[in-house]
Amino acid sequence: MLCITAQAASAQALIALVFGGKIKNDNIKLGIYLGGSGSWITDGDGQQPRIGLAFGAYTVFKLKPKLDLCMYIIMKSPKGAKQLNYTERLVQPADSGLVGADLNRNFTYINISPILRYNITPSFALGFGPQLAGRMHAKDNFTRDVNDGTLMYMHNVKDYIKLVDAGLTFDMQYTLMKGEGLRLNLQYNMGLFNIYNGESGLNGQNRQILVGVGIPIGRKKPDTAH
Repeated sequence: MLCITAQAASAQALIALVFGGKIKNDNIKLGIYLGGSGSWITDGDGQQPRIGLAFGAYTVFKLKPKLDLCMYIIMKSPKGAKQLNYTERLVQPADSGLVGADLNRNFTYINISPILRYNITPSFALGFGPQLAGRMHAKDNFTRDVNDGTLMYMHNVKDYIKLVDAGLTFDMQYTLMKGEGLRLNLQYNMGLFNIYNGESGLNGQNRQILVGVGIPIGRKKPDTAH
């Protein structure tokens, strides 16, 4: 499942970059997505949002004059949380000096979001759809400042985090140049299921806000009158 997801993400990005100018027409638009992510985990005591960079690609299919189907594939979607309380640990740090220290929980997912978007005006639109995410990386980082430096411990916690997550995406977009330019996009991704497996003893759902820019590929040049 995850392999298929990764292949689909790579394929869409490659198509957008290499063939965007050739296959784009009035009903299909391709582009690259670059954004900033703020994420947290429900039921995570003492946490602060994790900030990171996200990137991927999108394809827009025109269904009706005011209705689009937008396929977003975010190949690097950072999630997790910072400064979780020690009680949220999945592993015991190797250094006893880190017992009781806060931890940063860092996830990397591939997100696929097919969004049905309604264009209120040529520039402003609202959208909604499901989200499927495949977990790529999951690490816990413990840190504590001491007199002679900083104690650090990192552990791979993939065995405690489910491979697949699913949820909903809420989307708001403003497009420059009356719908033909850069796409200024805001998304809220809400996970619906517990991200931890049964061995962890924890419960939590992913939450993420993405603020990004969609860069269209292969925009047609206006006809030049002779």
